[in-house]
Amino acid sequence: MIMLNGRIIVIFMLLFFSSCEKVEVTYPGNNQENESVAPDGAIIWDENNVEINDGKATLPENTAPGVTIGRLNATDNNPDDEFTYEKESEAIDGIDVNYFTIQKDDDNFDLVTNGNTINYENLSGSREVKVTITVTDDNIDPKTSNFDVIVGISNVNEAPYWANSNGVEIVNYQPSINGDIEIPLTGILYWDDADDDQNPDLIVSEQKPSWLSINTTGTTASLSGTPNSVETGSFLLTITDGEFEVPVDMSYEVRPNQRPYLQSFSPNYSFRVGCKQIADEILSYNVIDPNNNYLNYTSEYDILTVAENEEIGWLAIDINNNNTKTPNLVLRCVSTPSNDDASLGAQEIIFNINDNRNSVPEDTTYQLVITVLENHEPEFINIEAFPDTIYVGSETTWTVEWDDLDDDQIDMYIQNKPNFIEYDAATGLVTANPSIIHDGITYEMQYMLNEGNDGCFSISYNHIFYIPQ
Repeated sequence: MIMLNGRIIVIFMLLFFSSCEKVEVTYPGNNQENESVAPDGAIIWDENNVEINDGKATLPENTAPGVTIGRLNATDNNPDDEFTYEKESEAIDGIDVNYFTIQKDDDNFDLVTNGNTINYENLSGSREVKVTITVTDDNIDPKTSNFDVIVGISNVNEAPYWANSNGVEIVNYQPSINGDIEIPLTGILYWDDADDDQNPDLIVSEQKPSWLSINTTGTTASLSGTPNSVETGSFLLTITDGEFEVPVDMSYEVRPNQRPYLQSFSPNYSFRVGCKQIADEILSYNVIDPNNNYLNYTSEYDILTVAENEEIGWLAIDINNNNTKTPNLVLRCVSTPSNDDASLGAQEIIFNINDNRNSVPEDTTYQLVITVLENHEPEFINIEAFPDTIYVGSETTWTVEWDDLDDDQIDMYIQNKPNFIEYDAATGLVTANPSIIHDGITYEMQYMLNEGNDGCFSISYNHIFYIPQ
């Protein structure tokens, strides 16, 4: 302590001592003088995901992707070393497989499942996957070594499944039976189980119809029976391996066996000569089988065959879509029916329709009677009395006369009639009163005779006349 100008100053002194002891300073990094050797790799199992028995790890089949099997670990003589890991190979009994990958998370390396499905039943031999992993340290002179990780694959009981005849699983299976009354039916059900040595049982509910027999052999069942009534319903089919049950609802439908028919058929058809011309369609029938539209029937339809014995000269019958479920008949004129055809009287055509149903076909026979009725055209009988000249200033009259051999009601009218012409349709009287404004003009008007009484003839005559100046 020193007094200076009335102040006290304290001086600290550090005394350094030295000795002969050697001190080493350790800096960060791997710079120890231990001998560089290859690391020893290992795995720390994740017992949440694998089962350990007698030191062996077992993984259930069908484990999802991304599941951690264990964390990779390594040691060597240099405790500060850091390690990296790569999968060298993966095999079962020497046969290459690919189920695992190494996933890095921060400074950790985990062995995890990849996206490939591990199916116990598809494996053979030991069913133990040997994953060979290469571990490398971070020495200036890096050292590597391989180590093996053995993962056994364990069997997991899987649910049985419904299948097709090729053994392929049917997703959302909806079986059904479509039958016909009094016709024997057969069918086969298929199912399977992915697990080895599994033979699932078939359970049939009591709602099964009494006419249906189901006999099981292994993983198939034969269906047989002859339905004797029209009915619909469903019953439950269940396959089970003792742990899992897979039920499906089996629907069934039995159609009646009704006769096919011609829609809107009438046994008699007639028309008068003059009412049908060549190429005219005179009749058309749809052929119907009511069973082809029965409820929601989805099995094979009745195939309808139509035959006919038509031998009428002026007539042709077109059978469209024959031997299908929807034939159609069209009757048409190939010539214009005449009074010569009418002289032949009533003519008969026979139609036969067969539904071709297996074992119990049904058919229907129709008789159609076609009659061409005699008819003659009406005719004008006094054309020579129609005036050629009509004069202004005087009234001119004449009568249109006609005849019809069949005594049909005849309607007479005039087309293109000038306004100075009047006529009585009942008597045929025609009256003309032209004025001076009409003189010097030639006119043409048309007389028409139309048949009544279901007649179809219509005839005309053009009358030309002149009004002089």
